[in-house]
Amino acid sequence: MRHATTISSSSRSSGPIAAAAQVESANGGQASNHHRAKRLWILCLVMVLCWLFSGIAFGQAFETINLPAAAVTPEKIAGYERAAKTLASTRKAEQLTDDVKKDARIYIEYIVPYKMVRKEYLKEMAPMLAALEKSVSRAQGSNTPGKTILLKNVYNGMTKVAKGNYIPAARINAVLVLGRLDSLPYDGNSGRPPRPLGAVVPALFNTLVGLYEDEQEVDGVRAAALQSLHRIAMYGFPSLKAENKAKLTQVMTDLLEAPAPEGRDAKAHAYLQRFAVDILHYISTPQDKTLGKQLISISTNEEQPDLIALYSASQLGDMSTELEGQVADTEGVLKSWSRRAFATVESEINRLNALDRTTTMAVKQPPSPDTFLGVKEEKKKQKDKSRTGAGMMGGGMGMGMDDMMGGMGMDDSMMMDGMDMGMGMDGMEGMGMDEMMGGMGMGMMGRTPAAKPQPPEVSLSRRRITMVLQQLLRGAVGSPVAEVPNTPSGLISAASDEDKKTLTSWVDDIRPIAEAINDDMLDDKKKWMESLEEQRVALAKLAGVELSGEDEDNGGDRRAVGLPMLGLPGDQPAALPGDLPAADAPGAGLPEGGLPGAGLPGAN
Repeated sequence: MRHATTISSSSRSSGPIAAAAQVESANGGQASNHHRAKRLWILCLVMVLCWLFSGIAFGQAFETINLPAAAVTPEKIAGYERAAKTLASTRKAEQLTDDVKKDARIYIEYIVPYKMVRKEYLKEMAPMLAALEKSVSRAQGSNTPGKTILLKNVYNGMTKVAKGNYIPAARINAVLVLGRLDSLPYDGNSGRPPRPLGAVVPALFNTLVGLYEDEQEVDGVRAAALQSLHRIAMYGFPSLKAENKAKLTQVMTDLLEAPAPEGRDAKAHAYLQRFAVDILHYISTPQDKTLGKQLISISTNEEQPDLIALYSASQLGDMSTELEGQVADTEGVLKSWSRRAFATVESEINRLNALDRTTTMAVKQPPSPDTFLGVKEEKKKQKDKSRTGAGMMGGGMGMGMDDMMGGMGMDDSMMMDGMDMGMGMDGMEGMGMDEMMGGMGMGMMGRTPAAKPQPPEVSLSRRRITMVLQQLLRGAVGSPVAEVPNTPSGLISAASDEDKKTLTSWVDDIRPIAEAINDDMLDDKKKWMESLEEQRVALAKLAGVELSGEDEDNGGDRRAVGLPMLGLPGDQPAALPGDLPAADAPGAGLPEGGLPGAGLPGAN
């Protein structure tokens, strides 16, 4: 990740931001289109999510930025925006007149924040900021003469919004933009990663840390600051000063050890803790064994949600020497992990059974009055029969795609899930039409379909269980496949000979379970449920969970045991009361010069 940079001396700008940003990129590397598109998606999603995280009462008063009415007319704003584009794109320094620089600064440091903090411009925020970030990226990649001024202006404008008492949507977006500013852009030709501005400008780093640490701050702003620190640690760790690494280590360790604060959902807290795991991993050294011990503790704590426990287990797969001497009881760790896998399978069984009961309890509709009218009913049958014949013989299917999908109980998302679980376009190359049609389960001329489409509930259940097993296997041997690789990592890489045998045996026991879960012949819900019951029993043995005698005798099929909480026998039809429990959901001033732009007229 370490790489050399060359400081350019051709710029007229000065100060810490200028020194950090004056870099020469030999081939003018730019971020890929994929990354740009991803930025826009993130900005759009934040518009929706920020309100969910904010936890702010609707009655709270937020400030706005006021500008003279003559400065915010559409014509004036368009002129300022054109100047900003000229600043970003022109390759001729003589075109960067004082007027262009002034108007560009007005747009970026005043007009953009003015719009961001006003609710009537919320719909414009995402494309406006995406265009601004794209301009910075292109200017840096092309090494234009205005790139440093542009970066400084964006820094000033976004810092103003991030620190102010403005609507959470604006502040969250501003924090995320600050986290994505780079002093050195990504070079697609050499593959050199970007160098985040926050890694080399202490003021920006301190701003982000301060926003995150403030417990009185809006939760969404804290989460955005954490995400920005995550990117700084991921790409900028070689440039981070020792004191900043120490600060990050302490702050992230506190996050890992702290329970969810009041008003924050436990799963949301677990999701934020995943950022802490990553940050600690990025800035740690192979000699630091603290993180490995923490991750083992989290992954085996049954009070921790799957979201952080399983993620902690999987991150152990990236470690080797860091785990030496940190696993006191390998067998105990594996039993704890097996209990989590067991609980996942059991919760899926309960969820699917609850779906069955809910479906059976549906109230039947009374018969149509037409059924009591013999003559009309007979005519209706004849009419329906003629329509069906015409549809089939006329070359049509008798129904449109919407009708067909509705008749199968599938919507578009289910159809896409089915396609995702099947083959992609690459897998269809070299196949004839008949093979393609057969592989899609459509059949031609009476041919039996090669395989039935997977019911959506089976596909979702399989994905959840497979993800759990893959994360546990990565933690154990460094691979999501139930095989010990030639160069393993994770627990087995630092284990004693005896513990290696224990780990290998555990992987061997998990293998048939993983194979059964991914058996594509389990193409209906009944087969899937039967297999889940068998895997539940197998996982119970690995986890040291004692099952009831009836579970053992029935191969784990609890559907034959009845419903004790209702006092019903096992073969009782599901004419159940309507109060059954619902189904469970599956699953940045700067040193030596102050802030950039300090001393300029109107700088904040």
